[in-house]
Amino acid sequence: LNRLEYIEKLLLASSKNPYIRKISDNDSKGYHELGIMGKGILLNQDFKSWRYNRHFFTQAILSPKFVNEAPLLINKLFNELESYWDKLYIKEGVINENRNKMDVST
Repeated sequence: LNRLEYIEKLLLASSKNPYIRKISDNDSKGYHELGIMGKGILLNQDFKSWRYNRHFFTQAILSPKFVNEAPLLINKLFNELESYWDKLYIKEGVINENRNKMDVST
């Protein structure tokens, strides 16, 4: 879901949205057993509940605080992950001294 047109289709606020009712009851038994069917915005087939969750999700994602802090947090998490990769490289004896570090902050 990294392309805008797919996210827009998924979050379309319409009762005729084909993405709301995409899983039949026969195909969703595993989701029911896990207790995740009918919750959130991806596996929710109840339109009113889906619309409420979609509204809450949209408000959280579009808040200025989230927009400002998300790149910083992503950069911090990426650096942490990169340190784990470095430890794996050292453990395996593969050390590349001229490797470029990537900065994903804006």
